[in-house]
Parts: sequence; C-alpha cells; structure tokens
Amino acid sequence: MIAHTFAGSVVLGEMDGRVTPRAERLREAFAAAGVPVTLSSDIRRVLWEKYLMLAAQAGLTALTRCPIGVIRDTPETWRMYRLIVEELAALGRASNVALAPDAVETTLANARKLAPHLSSSMHYDLVHGKRLELEALHGHAVRLGERLGVPTPTVFAVYAALKPHAEGKR
Repeated sequence: MIAHTFAGSVVLGEMDGRVTPRAERLREAFAAAGVPVTLSSDIRRVLWEKYLMLAAQAGLTALTRCPIGVIRDTPETWRMYRLIVEELAALGRASNVALAPDAVETTLANARKLAPHLSSSMHYDLVHGKRLELEALHGHAVRLGERLGVPTPTVFAVYAALKPHAEGKR
C-alpha cells in the first residue's frame, strides 16, 4: 500500500521518452490511489529541474545550518543559491538536457515560495551526525563538470565544505 500524505505530484517516464505499457500501468495505479500523476516524455528534463532546486536547497541549508527563510533574507547566501542553480543548469544543458530557457528563474521562484522554516534532509542528516547524500548530489555535479569542462566553483565549494561530514559522525 502507498499512502500519499504530502503536497505535490508524481512525474514518471521512461528514460528514452517512450510511453510504455509499464509506465501507463504505473500512472494508472497512482491515479487510482488519488495521487496527482503525470507521464512525461522527457523525464531527463524533469529530473534535472528537480536536481537544480534539490542541490541548492540541500547544500545551502546544510552548509549554513539555516532554513531557507534565512538564506533568502541574506543577500550573500541567496546569491550563492542562485550561483548553484546557474552552474547546475549549465551542466544539464551540457549534458544535452532540454532545460527551459527560464529554468534558473523558475527554480528561484519556487524557492521563494517555500515556507521560511524549511531546510532539507541533508541539513537534518548533518546536524544529527548521519551520512550525507553529498556524493550523489554535489559530488556528482563536480565530477560531471570536470568531465564536460563546465566550471562548478560554487557547487565545489559546498562539496568541499561538507566533505568532512559526508560519512556522518567522526
């Protein structure tokens, strides 16, 4: 049994963009359970759109140990949030992902809508001495940027600063 108890929706799709019977069945199952669901023919774009916000939110709330409201209210950290999103959007585009031209502005607009007390699971894990998703989020971006020749200095700064905490309590 799946219980959907939080706002939002599910977007699913095949990596190759095909609409398959498997994807249709999964969409129907979510819909029958009352979960808002969309079947996308460009799931890579959808995943990267989520990645832009997730990596910025996780990285900065963990690094600063502050919720998004404080980050938005501090010009320097809000600028850093934007830089992370810009670097990741450049990486996505270099990876042949068809991000919308306004992907950065859309991500920032969505971040402005977040309740000021929200942080991230990475922030929670950091303050509770748990392992971080650092390699999957920021480490991946740094390595991809190196491979593609796309500079990611801000993402690297977050990665380097959180690296000593990646495995949890030391």
